[in-house]
Amino acid sequence: MPVTAFAPKTCLQIANTALGELGFPQLTTLIGNIDPTAIQILALLNAAGEALRDQPEEGWTAMQTEFNLVVNAPVITTGNVSLNSPVVSGIPTTAGLTAGNWAVVGNFLPTAARILNLGDQSGNNPSTTITMTMESTGAATSTPITFAQDTYALPADLKAYVDRTWWDRTNRWELLGPDSPQLDQWHRSGIVVTGPRRHWRQLGNSLNNQYRLWPAPIEIINPIQLVFEYLSTNWVNMTGSIASTGTNSAFTADTDTPFLDDRALIESLKWRFKKIKGYGGWEDDRNDYIDRVDLLIGRDGGSETLSMVKRVHPIFISPANVQDGFFPGPVGPNMS
Repeated sequence: MPVTAFAPKTCLQIANTALGELGFPQLTTLIGNIDPTAIQILALLNAAGEALRDQPEEGWTAMQTEFNLVVNAPVITTGNVSLNSPVVSGIPTTAGLTAGNWAVVGNFLPTAARILNLGDQSGNNPSTTITMTMESTGAATSTPITFAQDTYALPADLKAYVDRTWWDRTNRWELLGPDSPQLDQWHRSGIVVTGPRRHWRQLGNSLNNQYRLWPAPIEIINPIQLVFEYLSTNWVNMTGSIASTGTNSAFTADTDTPFLDDRALIESLKWRFKKIKGYGGWEDDRNDYIDRVDLLIGRDGGSETLSMVKRVHPIFISPANVQDGFFPGPVGPNMS
């Protein structure tokens, strides 16, 4: 959505502008107003915001945000394993470990083993014992065990990813993914389990979205930082200040302002209100809204300058002539 030089209208101002253009009385308040018309206006205005937010397939630039993730260093410890048992006991401490988020690596442990829960299979001794998702293939006492957190929560306002923005900034290489469930299982369950790059995938339902890495980061010495960009579901600035970080996916206060174009919201609210009330002429208002949105899409963000002449190989440093990892030498920041 293009950046404007003027302050956006508040929730109440947007509603009153639409009502004024429709010939209806002005409201002194919208949020919390028990008048049926005010309640309907608020519902339609939030519906208009959601529809406008989702309008362009590639998303508005105003909805783009960055997610930074610090991958924790692995926990190196010891434990006791038994043949054909998923239980690892005798761990000095399980503090900081959680079920479902940590891979388990060690002697006699399958490649894809993870923490199923803290404690044994009955839940006993959770401070010194864990139960894995797979069984040990041998027995050992005080054997080295490494726990690596490879699963992290995704941002709660994630709507869609911005493609080709997944990077390992510490090692300066692009992550591979998102992997399909089939490829992920091929990595975890097949013969060839590692490659030259780190992969990622999304898993879980909409209430429990998770970001999982492969291979599990057991090799890192210091925490590494990953990044990607995404489109947010939050199109509302909750405090009315454009510099604020308080955002929401609906208007909840009269002073809230949209990150989206307020004129488009006004026009969307007008045709929706007229249509639901059964008034004629709503199609013309909808056409005005569509024209407005098409105009905004056309000028949203910056555009690359395209040359009509023969392309020349770049003479400056760029991804076309520089390796995308460990520049300028062969030793990476996490290699000893």
